[in-house]
Parts: sequence; structure tokens; C-alpha cells
Amino acid sequence: MKRALFGVMLAVLLVGVSSRAFATTTDQLQLTSGSTTVTITDNQLGSDVNPTPGTINYFNGNFAGWNILFAGGSSNSPGLLPFGIDIFSLTATCNAGASCAALTIGFSDINFTQVVPSFNTSFSAIGTTGAGATTTQSAYVDTTNAIFGTGTLIGTVGPFTPPGSFGTASGGGPAGPGNYSLTLVDTLGGGSGLSYNVSGNITAAPEPASLTLVGTGLIGLAGLRRRKLLQA
Repeated sequence: MKRALFGVMLAVLLVGVSSRAFATTTDQLQLTSGSTTVTITDNQLGSDVNPTPGTINYFNGNFAGWNILFAGGSSNSPGLLPFGIDIFSLTATCNAGASCAALTIGFSDINFTQVVPSFNTSFSAIGTTGAGATTTQSAYVDTTNAIFGTGTLIGTVGPFTPPGSFGTASGGGPAGPGNYSLTLVDTLGGGSGLSYNVSGNITAAPEPASLTLVGTGLIGLAGLRRRKLLQA
């Protein structure tokens, strides 16, 4: 039993590593506040400070009044293990004395091919502060494979107000084996004295067969433990 469980864990790990090894540099980050927009492409000289393919880190002390620390966003295209795209950490603070317009953060990548029935998206905005602060995340899959494509909504999480919260949503499938894109759009309300710390991702929803297999395995382990207790 232990050998079988170890084999399953090793297979999952190897799949995750192999999908990460094929990460491309097609992922993009886009920030918009008021009339100001900036788009950063993976490994863009002078903007993306992380040289690792499939990952963007970006810093800007005064983007339309916002102090931005995007550290960072990652893509596993063409695979979805352990996630498709992920915003690991985004901190946005309206600078002292400024009145900041709403901030929209988009993170997207193309050329996903893994076949899935649907997707899950999660969003965390714990630590939000400031009067009038509000945060929302929407996740999209686009079978036209357009960067920042919003063809089909996976789900929207939020809005959250201070001190923030966490939530998930599911939908958006099926997708694959043809190329498709994934996009996260986080919207942060504007004002003065605001601070946000958000993260989120898009993952493949587990297939019913996978859930049944996991459930069967847990039942089997419970039965084995019961037999051992009876024999003791």
C-alpha cells in the first residue's frame, strides 16, 4: 500500500515538474489606472526583473499614484499542474497624499492544451485596509487563444471589503486539446489611504473519475487501519 501511494505521489510530482519545464515566455501582466496603462511581457528588458521563463516580477513606486509590488505571476503553459496561471503576491498601496483611481491588474498566458472539463479559481485579499477599499477577481478561459481573452467566464470572487477575505469559484469548461488562453483580472477600488495584498490562481477542476479514485483510496486506507486495530 505504501509503495503504491509513493508511486502515485512521484507520478504527480514528475508531471508537475515536466509541465513547469515547458513554461514559455508568452505570459503578460497589464496594469490600468485611470488613463494610464502598462503591459509587461515575460523577460521584457527593464520591466520584468525575474529572468525565469514563465514568471513575471514587476515593481513601480508610482504608477498613477500607486506603489506596486508584483512578486509575482507565474504560468505553467501548456499544462495546468499545479496551476495554469498564478498571481503569487500583488501589493498595491496608494501613496501618501495621492487620490488613486481604481486599479485593474490582468495576468494572462496563451497556448494551454490540457483537456479539462472545467476550471477552479481562487482569490485571497486578506489584509485589505482603507475606507472604501474593495477587491474583486474574475477568471476567464478563451478558446480563441487570445492574450487577455475573456471568451468564457470561469467565475468571479468578491467583492471583498476590509479586512478582506478568501473565496473560490468554478466553471468555464470544457477546454482543450486545442490551444486556449487563461486570464485573471483583479479590480481594486480607488481612493486615498488604501492598501491591498491579493493573490489568486486558475487550476483544473478535478474530473469525477479522479474524485472517485481518491475516495476509493481513502476508504481502502480506512479499512486497512480498522483491520490492524482489530488484529491488535
